[in-house]
Amino acid sequence: MTATLSTAQRILMAYGMASLLVGFVLGMALSSERMAAPSASRHLVTAHLSAIMQGTMHLALVVAVGYSTLGAGIESLGAALLAIGSALFVAGTIANWRQRIGDHFAERSLGWKLLAASSAGHLAGLGIVAVGVAAELVTA
Repeated sequence: MTATLSTAQRILMAYGMASLLVGFVLGMALSSERMAAPSASRHLVTAHLSAIMQGTMHLALVVAVGYSTLGAGIESLGAALLAIGSALFVAGTIANWRQRIGDHFAERSLGWKLLAASSAGHLAGLGIVAVGVAAELVTA
């Protein structure tokens, strides 16, 4: 079955699948840590769960963006910003885990910087997608 997807939907689908893959690979690392110790790094747990949740969210947004009334270019921008924000978030949690950071707020670690940067993409991208979908809901 071949579906006709917009560029925005393709961006969201590609990132969603990649994020799920990363999340499951991180799950194997989490299992490995738990086999060796009674607990695992909270940053690894966060990386694992956020990658899976964000992957699922991006796949769901494929459907939502299909209802958007915005132009293809702005929809693609919104999708790209969301994917970039999500990738920065997961990268930040992975960086904190790999660098064995305790309190990333206190240490202002690389992970903290990536996490902070992720909010711009998330907020702008979600704002664009939300406006496009809301416009369709209001006019329907």
